[in-house]
This record gives sequence, C-alpha cells and structure tokens, in this order.
Amino acid sequence: MKIPNRFLPIFALVIACFLQAGGSTACADDEKVDAGPPPTPEEAKAVEELSKRGVRADQLASGINWRYVNFRGADKPDGALYEQLKSIPSIVELSLAGMQFAPADLANVSGLKNLSVLNLSKTNVTDEGLAAVENLDKLSSLNLFSTGITDAGLDHLSHLKSLRRLYLAETKVTDAGVETLKKSLPEAQINRGAELPPPPAPAPAPKPAEDKPAPPAPKPEEKKPEPAPPPKPPEEKPAPPAPKPEEKKPEDKKPEPPAPKPEEKKTEEPKG
Repeated sequence: MKIPNRFLPIFALVIACFLQAGGSTACADDEKVDAGPPPTPEEAKAVEELSKRGVRADQLASGINWRYVNFRGADKPDGALYEQLKSIPSIVELSLAGMQFAPADLANVSGLKNLSVLNLSKTNVTDEGLAAVENLDKLSSLNLFSTGITDAGLDHLSHLKSLRRLYLAETKVTDAGVETLKKSLPEAQINRGAELPPPPAPAPAPKPAEDKPAPPAPKPEEKKPEPAPPPKPPEEKPAPPAPKPEEKKPEDKKPEPPAPKPEEKKTEEPKG
C-alpha cells in the first residue's frame, strides 16, 4: 500500500522508534509521536471559514493536529479566503493547484513555518510571488508544473536547504538556470519532465491566388451539315415488251392471182 506523502514524516518517526528499541515499548515512552500544537481559537475559526467555502482542511489522522489543506473545491477564492491561511500554522501540506491569485495572496503562506509540501502547479504564480516561500525552512517538495516561472524565480529557492523535490516541467526555466540552482541545492531532485521537441516553424502564408482570366466560354458546337445521301440508282424500268409482228388483217390481204391454168388444147372439131 502506498503511503501518502503527508503521512511519511509520522510513519518514519514511528518506524525509527521501533527499530531503535528493537520493537519494545520503551521507545514509546521516550519518543512520542509529534501530534502538533493544539489549535488555538483563532486557528479553529480559520479552519471553519475555509470549510464553509469548500476548502479541505483535514487533520492528518485522528489525534494529530497537523493539517492537509486543499483549495481544489474552493468557492470563488478571493483575498479574504487566502488570508485565513496565515492563521493556521499547523499546515504541513498545502495545494493551491489550478488557482488564480495575486502575489499578496500567496504571501499568506510565508508564515507557515511547518509547511513541507506545496503544490502551485497550473497557477498564475510569478517569479516575484515565489518570495513568499524563500524562508520556509521545512519545505521539502515544491510543484511548479505548468507555470510561467523563469530563471529569476529560482533565485528565491536557493536558500531552501530542506528542498528535495522540485517540479519544473512546462515552465520557462532554462538549462542554465537549473545548473545554477543545483550548485546551491545539490541534493534536490529537479524534474523538468520529458524534453519536448521545438515547435515546427510556422508555414509561410499562402500567396493570394492570381486572378487568371476566365477561360473563354465554349463555343456552341456548330452543327455539321449532314452529308447528302448518295444518289439512288435509277430504278430499272422493265423493258417494254417487244412489239409483236403486225398481223395483216385478212381484208388487207390481196388475193394472190390464181396460178395460170395450163392451156387446154382445144380439140379441133372435125370438118365436114
């Protein structure tokens, strides 16, 4: 089971106690778990005000006065709400992730001397605003993921000797700034996330299209004269029937003269 970060100091102390005493109860008598100072009336009132506005302000465990505060469910956080923080010195873990605030609002955490974990990811924190954390001697974890922090903001962190984890992914911090901070905090693990490739160069703006003359409208198709049909071959008329030989009418025929009869010898009559 993974133990939340806010419980680690307490569990570490308990385990160390048992290891030193060999599991005996003698250690419990000598070194009791630090439950934190009891809340003052002013602190109890500030916790109540935070809760009314949707802010979680929970004790780490039953009988433990140290608190974990998270603004994630805050109802329209304003300067008056952030001001309640300076009245709760028992805060050891504070999350303002995703919030929008002024540098003066963040300045309310400068008096939280027991603060060990601070989450400012995706906020509008500025380089100047980080001046609020430069004197938090017990701060061991600081999350500045996706903020506008630059190398100038890192100067406010160089005195945090307890700082062990610093998250700087998606910020404007440079390699040179990180190397300078490492010289002051050699034991701090600085996480800059995966190195992203540089953004591609913007594509040149397309040239305005030249107005090309509109193509001429297509001419209406000229109807080609239809070829004249080939002349029909002259119809072959049937040849007229051959004229029949004229038949001579009978009346037209002249009777042929009868063939001359042979002359008959006349018998001479006897004389006498």
